[in-house]
Amino acid sequence: MADVVSFDKLDETATNQAVEDFIDFYLRWFKKNDLEILAEYKIDYYLADINHYIFENKSFTPEQMRKDLLEQRGNDLKHVISVINPEYDENGSLKAGSWDQWYQAKFEKVPDRD
Repeated sequence: MADVVSFDKLDETATNQAVEDFIDFYLRWFKKNDLEILAEYKIDYYLADINHYIFENKSFTPEQMRKDLLEQRGNDLKHVISVINPEYDENGSLKAGSWDQWYQAKFEKVPDRD
């Protein structure tokens, strides 16, 4: 079994992979307006900047948005991932399998309201 690594301990290649995976997840769920689970983390300031950048550049192609988000908001994205602190393999792959699986697991733990 591979060792569990925190985001902050990943090497540069694995960190870049982890951030790119998060960007893909974030853009997908941002479009659905369904990122409430992230509200449980103290990252709202960073998400506001990321969201503002996405909104201001909504005419970008998906590829251009991913590339520019990494270049322009990369430090914010890294901070968000660091605070969320998911478990990683050494290669930058989430232990949960994917961000979608991570999100679903968190969502399933939210208590139902009567």
